[in-house]
Amino acid sequence: MNPAYFAVCPPEEIMQTLCHEMCHLWQHHFGKPGRRGYHNKEWADFMEAIGLMPSSTGAPGGARTGDKMADYAIEGGRFLEAYESLMTDDYRISWMDRFPSREKLMAAIANGTTDEMAGDLSIMGLAGISVEDGEITFEPGERPNKSNREKYTCPLCQANIWGKPGLNVLCGDCDTAFEAAN
Repeated sequence: MNPAYFAVCPPEEIMQTLCHEMCHLWQHHFGKPGRRGYHNKEWADFMEAIGLMPSSTGAPGGARTGDKMADYAIEGGRFLEAYESLMTDDYRISWMDRFPSREKLMAAIANGTTDEMAGDLSIMGLAGISVEDGEITFEPGERPNKSNREKYTCPLCQANIWGKPGLNVLCGDCDTAFEAAN
């Protein structure tokens, strides 16, 4: 499951996806999985038992089995009961990408109302979200430095190299130690 997906999806949909995948794991260990990518009757029955209705369309009326399956929560089912209990306990999804790409965020906004999207993102702990006259604004803040390398510069000839932090490297032209360029 991709944390970038979590940043632009409602918490209920994230939990549905997690349960969907857990049903595959259950079937792998205790059942008889179908061919690669196929969602069979055994899997569909287990999904229903936990409160998720398999559907080829993601809505009522879709096929229960097949390739590329989606699902929706069954009203009064075990999934919704557990989900609602979890959300009333001030639960937060902390393992998501807190800096979704602009494209993913804009696509998510286009697929739902801006008021609902702002609420969903706030629930997931993202700050800097506001809605005014139906327009959502999102300030992602500072991006963390995810680079695992540092730039070093020779103080005499200005040659640059990149390497892991803490390197002790000499310039071959000047016989001078490179300095970390902060």
